[in-house]
Amino acid sequence: MAHDAARLWISSGHDARPCVRRQLISAKQADEIRARTADGETLKALALEYGVTTSTIRRYSA
Repeated sequence: MAHDAARLWISSGHDARPCVRRQLISAKQADEIRARTADGETLKALALEYGVTTSTIRRYSA
């Protein structure tokens, strides 16, 4: 018999794993964030623009 999570995934077509986090910022946006932080733009301003937290911006600007 299939595991409940596998059965859910098979029937719905979606990822049934409960801990999967979606990508908040695309690779292109991450490159832009790195360039803009290097130019001196603040993390707070970028976070407001992208609609994410400053910790997310810090993660992608490294």
